[in-house]
Amino acid sequence: ASIAISVILLLGVDMLRKDIKAHFLHTVSDTDLIVAAPNGAVEILLELVFHLGNEGSRIEWESFKKISTWPQIAWSVPIALGDEHRGFSVVGTDNGYFTHYKYGGKRSLTFSSGQGFADFYDVVVGADVAKKLHYKIGDAILLSHGQGHDAHRHANRPFKISGILSSTMTPNDDTVFVALKALEAIHIEWQSGRFIDMHLSSEDLEKMNIVPKHLSGILLGLKDHSEILGVQNAIDQMKDASLKAVIPAKALAKLWKVMGKMENVLLFISAMVFIAAIFGMVATMLSTLNERRREIAILRTLGARPYHIFTLFVMESLATVALGITAGLIVLELCLFGAELLFTGSMALSKLPDETEWLMLLSMMFGALLASFIPAYQAYKHSLQDGLTVRL
Repeated sequence: ASIAISVILLLGVDMLRKDIKAHFLHTVSDTDLIVAAPNGAVEILLELVFHLGNEGSRIEWESFKKISTWPQIAWSVPIALGDEHRGFSVVGTDNGYFTHYKYGGKRSLTFSSGQGFADFYDVVVGADVAKKLHYKIGDAILLSHGQGHDAHRHANRPFKISGILSSTMTPNDDTVFVALKALEAIHIEWQSGRFIDMHLSSEDLEKMNIVPKHLSGILLGLKDHSEILGVQNAIDQMKDASLKAVIPAKALAKLWKVMGKMENVLLFISAMVFIAAIFGMVATMLSTLNERRREIAILRTLGARPYHIFTLFVMESLATVALGITAGLIVLELCLFGAELLFTGSMALSKLPDETEWLMLLSMMFGALLASFIPAYQAYKHSLQDGLTVRL
């Protein structure tokens, strides 16, 4: 049982590590560039994709309009952050986000119910937001200006849920999406962080020709992926705006290097569990060796030589480990199958061991072979000392 558990831990951790890495690196895919105010690539990624950290400097709306007209640009999606709803991030954007945002290897966002922005005060919520707050289509919600303890509710500006996204296992699940124009509208009465009542009704705001002034960032898709570096350099060197363009795939890989160190610790712990299981097996065989001296003597009377006894104990150890590995693989497959049902197919879990994991299993067998020499050698010595007579 201990060997089976160690196999489940060792291979399970390795499979989970690879799947989490693949899923993490595809949190956003098919987006060629992310544009924001100058900052580190990881910081921009954390803010605009994971909605983490403090909001940095903003970029001008005119910069977005200008870049969007470049001939290399296939599509552009504006992103505005800063508000929250009951602890969940609010993202101001347009319907292009639901069309162009891809994840998990170019998988599109889908709606489990409802649709995108149709009316001015429509809002789309992620799967986890709807689940945790028990929201449904048509529910009214209020946004909060700012984040954390400094947040102030827009009590006179209710939004209506028009769509609920399907689960993606990405930050989109924990996000509330609002039409950019509506998000800008509810902040008209906020100046320098203070609310000034202008006695404007929701209908008044809807009729106004509101144009956003600033954005947190832009998601860009290019017509030709080979032009990514050229467009990136052009954005970084714009004279009339201070901007930074990052390639999300590179930024994700860099972020994973920081976060992925824990995977090696988990693998080390799993390997130690297996080593402990092997030594436990050896200790058990050594403790029962005296009781088995009669068995060894009987084998000697049947013509078994000392090296036969040695080989027998080695084969017994290998058979024990092989059974433990087989049992561990079966249980692991059942666990993976159950986990995949829980994830509802949104995260593809590995099934069969790959080359690296087969090498792990072979290493286990080789380690068991070496460890089995200890009880096998003791049995070999007893067979020489006892001969055909059992000494109790």
